[in-house]
Amino acid sequence: MSTNNAKNKRNKKNTKKTKHRPRIRIFRLVILLFILIGMLSLGGNLYYKYASKAVNPNATASKIVDIPAGANVKQIASILKEQDMIKNKRVFVSNVKDTGKAEQIKSGKYKLSQNMSNDQIIDKLLRGKIYQDGIKVTIPEGSISTEIVNILVKKKLGDREKFVKLFRSPSQFSDKYSFLKDKRISTLEGFLYPETYYFKKGISEKDIFDKMISEFDKKYKQNISANVAKNKYNFYDTIIMASIVEKEAVKDEDRPIIASVFYNRLAKNMRLQSDAVLQYGLPERKGKVLYADLKVKSPYNLYLNDGLPPTPIASPGIKSMIAASRPSKTDYLYFVTNVNGVNSYSKTFDDHSKNADKYHKERDAQEKSEQDKKTETDKGTQASYSNDKKTKTNSETGKTN
Repeated sequence: MSTNNAKNKRNKKNTKKTKHRPRIRIFRLVILLFILIGMLSLGGNLYYKYASKAVNPNATASKIVDIPAGANVKQIASILKEQDMIKNKRVFVSNVKDTGKAEQIKSGKYKLSQNMSNDQIIDKLLRGKIYQDGIKVTIPEGSISTEIVNILVKKKLGDREKFVKLFRSPSQFSDKYSFLKDKRISTLEGFLYPETYYFKKGISEKDIFDKMISEFDKKYKQNISANVAKNKYNFYDTIIMASIVEKEAVKDEDRPIIASVFYNRLAKNMRLQSDAVLQYGLPERKGKVLYADLKVKSPYNLYLNDGLPPTPIASPGIKSMIAASRPSKTDYLYFVTNVNGVNSYSKTFDDHSKNADKYHKERDAQEKSEQDKKTETDKGTQASYSNDKKTKTNSETGKTN
């Protein structure tokens, strides 16, 4: 009996061990599976980072890659892979999707290199840093037509007379740009958008102006037209106001406030009395407007005439256009731009007079200081010249003796 009991106990133990073994094996398999998944994930992440880096960080050569209009991200990845600019198409597509800006990639020719990572290439495509191979021309914001023509002629991009004739003939462009059919518009002033352009050698004068008007049209439709539709003033009035703001403003933050000042004055039938507008009507620009200039008979003398000037007075940039279409809400009727470029705004003429007096004192003091420095410099130059002359005379006398 005792022998049988011992055998039964051993059989039970063996049975328990047999039951535990499958559980242990499953547990081990699960652990191995997790380890394998972890290794694959780690390997995948490492490869993702590797494939996102530059094909050749030490490369010095660059290549022009053309991204056609309408190409999707996968097509762009294929183009870049064919040009050996990326390591893996799928990784590049994933990199683009991570930005959430795939639809913002811009078509065009790009100067790329194998030393650029995927992120650097994507950044360039998103910002539209297109490779330009023409004659570079920069039109500063606030340029007037004569300055623009001077820049173009200096770059040998056309004939002055042809530019002037086109400038005075907006009807030449009105079929393409319907806003130029407005009967009030007699020139292209205000519509030659200030920007950096690249023009191919041999391009016609008309095509140059067309490019500038096209840029204006694009900026207006994207940023301004919706605001103008809600405002009292129409398209042309808004561009005229934008040109005034462009010439009057020193700092960007002042643009919408300056616009509000002029709109507030118009609402109260007050003359704008803008020195910038007056300057446009003078034969030549002056360092400062004189009292005698306030009596000049000109449609641009808003000390004598009501309302807006008949045309824009410059080519406004996008910030001034936005300010004119979306001015600040203020009660200001006056402003003075101080010597330091900071504006002082006021609601009453008395306060404005105080600000103006302060400005004139500061300006006079500054001019006196500059004149004193110039006088000291001139004295120093004269003294140096006298010493040189004496030295030269003594030297010549010595030689004679």
